[in-house]
Amino acid sequence: MNMLALLLLLFQSALPPATATARGTQPASDDYVIGVADVIDITVFGEPDASRASVTVDNDGTIDCPYIGRVKVGGLSARAAEKEVKDRLSKGFLVNPSVSVTVVKYRSKTVSVQGVGIRSPGEYILQGNVSLTSVLAQAGSLTTDAGSYVLISRRNAAGAIEEIRVSRRDIETGKAQNVLLKDGDTVLVPKAESFFITGQVRSPSSYTWEDGLTVERALTLAGGPTERAGLGRIEIERVVNGRMEKRRAKLTDPVLANDTIRVPQRIF
Repeated sequence: MNMLALLLLLFQSALPPATATARGTQPASDDYVIGVADVIDITVFGEPDASRASVTVDNDGTIDCPYIGRVKVGGLSARAAEKEVKDRLSKGFLVNPSVSVTVVKYRSKTVSVQGVGIRSPGEYILQGNVSLTSVLAQAGSLTTDAGSYVLISRRNAAGAIEEIRVSRRDIETGKAQNVLLKDGDTVLVPKAESFFITGQVRSPSSYTWEDGLTVERALTLAGGPTERAGLGRIEIERVVNGRMEKRRAKLTDPVLANDTIRVPQRIF
């Protein structure tokens, strides 16, 4: 082996395994906030006596570390916790230590999944930064009776409840993968709403309502108009403020949940 190859080998062996993860787990995302009951690994490379494995965060958000005692990690990201431990160790204990913090068990943050449109409603633990779609998958996915949207309720910094509405279409196409859940969120999956279509269509009946539904789309769901349909005189019956209203409808008009579409026979 020549001298250059030997030097490269020695250099690589001296590098800390920065991308390695304990017990096959993945490191927490940089913005994941460590909480009470989370279990973390503290690794000080080259200093096994200063390291700790599988440390549970206490109710006060602290952990016990060799040399430096209690360290507050609750409310910090993994990267911020690394800096805190490193700064404490650097004050008279170790020279420029290399510290890694890895969350190995997530126990502190939960969301509630409710509604008749989900197969396994219940409370679920957030494994790091979790998207809406991944939690719905944990809950057994949407049923065939699920509605056209999912509603996320969460309490904001001011204590008020805010709601986020995500369409079923975005969930099924993967767009909702970017919708991240937070600790304490409630995910509601309601039952599908319906509309009715009668008259000169091939399959008059009730159908599942969906966001963005138009009269033209409703006709398609009902098998299309018959040869006798008077498409210029279609009416929508809709309850407004407790009263039934009738209105003439164009093919491009929106259809709301519980509407009744009447397709009359043409006059000539």
